[in-house]
Amino acid sequence: MTQADQESHGYDLRFLSHQIRENEHALNVARKRSRRSNLSLALGPLLGLILYAAWWVEWIPRPVLWAVYIPAIPLAVSFCVASYFLKSHPGFPTGGSIWQDREYKLEGDIELDLARLRDDRKHLIASFDTPFKVRRVAYKEDAFADIDRLRADGGRYRNVSNFLQGILIIGSLAATGIAGIIGEYPFLRWVTLGLTFAVGISSGFTGYFKYKERSFYLQQTADAIENEWEAVEVGVGRYKQFGDNEELALAEFVEEIHRLKSEQKKRQQNLEQPPDERAVAE
Repeated sequence: MTQADQESHGYDLRFLSHQIRENEHALNVARKRSRRSNLSLALGPLLGLILYAAWWVEWIPRPVLWAVYIPAIPLAVSFCVASYFLKSHPGFPTGGSIWQDREYKLEGDIELDLARLRDDRKHLIASFDTPFKVRRVAYKEDAFADIDRLRADGGRYRNVSNFLQGILIIGSLAATGIAGIIGEYPFLRWVTLGLTFAVGISSGFTGYFKYKERSFYLQQTADAIENEWEAVEVGVGRYKQFGDNEELALAEFVEEIHRLKSEQKKRQQNLEQPPDERAVAE
């Protein structure tokens, strides 16, 4: 391979990597918009139903009810409007402004483009006699994207865990408090039943799917990869012994990152097993 071919190959590789990062960002935005649309679709009608039911509760003073209605009604309407807009305009905005006819790229199309770009990059690397150093540098750059992906997944599991824990704490306390006044207000027994049912579901989901453990392991792996990435950049820790020999440092880095990813996959597989098999494996 001539010098010109090497420069052209390196440019094409960098261009594909840049396009992959752009599509990864677009995919993250599209997924966030989808989650927000689903959340708004659930919260809007639910809040409206709660406000409607509260209107027929005679023991709630009307001034208190209106004090709740004034901020709650616009909030419920906002959820409904946001849900309608996000459901009617899904995906990643690619041009124009919010007040004009903006084009949106669907999540499925972004995933297909991202898969195609990754295949193109693999084909480009394999089509030339690419040195191991170039491949390791590309693997190193991909590791930085893995940090963001692992942290995003960990944050999502952590949010689910916190939400379920909130239901457990608030539902348990509310059910206990309502049980003390259920003699005066018999209709509250249905509220107690609903709270108990919600607490039971939250407890079951928390114990079976292990959201907290999933979040912990993902965050732990992301932090470990980030520490290795920073260490190889400045030549400290295990990479101090290599001095200015960048190829040996990259080889050690690739091996360590591969080990961390393999351990994370094993933890994930262990958490996805049924509780009885998980206990045997541990």
